[in-house]
Amino acid sequence: MKIKASDFNLEATLDSGQVFGFSKNADGIYEGAIAGTCVKLRQDKEVLEIEANGNEIAGRAVRAYFDLDHDLTALYGLLGEDDRLRPIYQRLKGLRVIRQDPWEALACFIISSNNNIKRIRGIRRNLSRAFCGSDFHFPCASDIARSGEHRLRQLGLGYRAPFLLDAARQVSAHSAGFHQIRHSDYERAKGRMMEFSGVGEKVADCVLLFGFQKYQAFPVDVWVWRAVRKLYFRNRKVSEKK
Repeated sequence: MKIKASDFNLEATLDSGQVFGFSKNADGIYEGAIAGTCVKLRQDKEVLEIEANGNEIAGRAVRAYFDLDHDLTALYGLLGEDDRLRPIYQRLKGLRVIRQDPWEALACFIISSNNNIKRIRGIRRNLSRAFCGSDFHFPCASDIARSGEHRLRQLGLGYRAPFLLDAARQVSAHSAGFHQIRHSDYERAKGRMMEFSGVGEKVADCVLLFGFQKYQAFPVDVWVWRAVRKLYFRNRKVSEKK
């Protein structure tokens, strides 16, 4: 199946560090799972080629996942007003914020703490294989909640294991409340996210941005902090909050 995907850069989007469940093969095809369906994705200019079971459902899910119906014209206009951002957005034009499953976003960004993208992807794959028998499907919160800390440590989580286990138990016990975060204002939603063990400001903002579409969120990791200091503060020492 082929769908029109204007203002979209599949490679930049999937390799940007906002999602960790896709792999790229030698033919440039990305494999992963969207809305519970395994998909293969390849882009040819403004056409996105999709291979999946249940084409009609998969097509709608892919459009929603990549937010392809969101017109980015106004955003480009805003970024273009900033001399420091203009060359960056032009180089990465079409990078979109993915509309991830909130639970997967929470779990993966707990895993991301003091970690690099390669290891995050590896740990995510370990969880998928252990609980789902697949490289791409991500286990639901209740599956992880029924496991134990020792098993999660064996899958590579290390000190993050109790944090993920605690989050899984909370989400599985209060699933409706967790998903209601979407309807809270940003500050209240962030406070709720930071009630999870192992979730600080950066992880909370990542989950709110990528899992709940709270576009006020501005995740600050060490690389963002360095870039903003360089571009806007002449490398002066400033707090993350500033």
